[in-house]
Amino acid sequence: MDISLHLKNYLRYLSLEKNLSKQTISSYKADLTSLCEQAELSIESIDLFLDERAKAFDYKPSSLARHFSSLRGFLNYLEERNLLGFSPENLYSAPHLEKYLPQCLSIDEVAAIFENINPNDKFGMRDIALLELLYSAGLRISEAVSLKLEHIQLDNGWLTPVGKGNKQRLVPLSGKAKVNLEAWLKIWRQQLKPKTDTVILNFHGKKLTRVGAWKIIQIRTAFLGKKSISPHSLRHSFATHCLAGGMDLRILQELLGHANLSTTQIYTHLDNSYLKSEHRHYHPREKKGV
Repeated sequence: MDISLHLKNYLRYLSLEKNLSKQTISSYKADLTSLCEQAELSIESIDLFLDERAKAFDYKPSSLARHFSSLRGFLNYLEERNLLGFSPENLYSAPHLEKYLPQCLSIDEVAAIFENINPNDKFGMRDIALLELLYSAGLRISEAVSLKLEHIQLDNGWLTPVGKGNKQRLVPLSGKAKVNLEAWLKIWRQQLKPKTDTVILNFHGKKLTRVGAWKIIQIRTAFLGKKSISPHSLRHSFATHCLAGGMDLRILQELLGHANLSTTQIYTHLDNSYLKSEHRHYHPREKKGV
């Protein structure tokens, strides 16, 4: 099968028959072009493609959902024309989707990460502050490293991060997160001799980069023995734990800064998986040896 040729015909079909805009067609092309690098179109090659895309986009649910949507449209187009030698239905199920989502840590694992860091050290407290922004506030990594001092209102318990589209939102800050951020800002941060007004700093007192944040998370979670834990895994865990606790999906949408509810709904798939794993772990009749 010449995947490149079929993709070219599919894009032409979207333009001529579906009358989609050039921008939308360009997005489909960008999403699917790397699929053409596969030698053939099979369940295995598609699985490889999705795994590669998930890693490339840091396992972000919104990016993953878009790629799933683009892939679904292309495969349906091929299936309708008898150009596909298999049924793609099993690719669209929630369990399969969860395979490409970020790792979701348990509440105990998150607690262990915090407990494993020495708070009586400027870098330890810096890393705790970063974790609070990613997990307790559910910020994107780009929002966390770009958060400025003016975006934190400790007295009122609010964060006002600037998200996608330069949109600012309100995120509540309370409990231990507020205490830890206050300790970082008023005690430990000054020891790095800040050269910028961002909340999180690197060794030189400058703005921490995304790569730097990634390295910190990998170092601080290494003892868990899990692969692919990224800054986004903590935001993902925040969303999952909020849903498991009964939070309304639209409230979670506001906290995460999602423009569309459909993006937030992806977390419901992970939420179901999380609840099942917690049930298997804690229910007396599910425990091994019982």
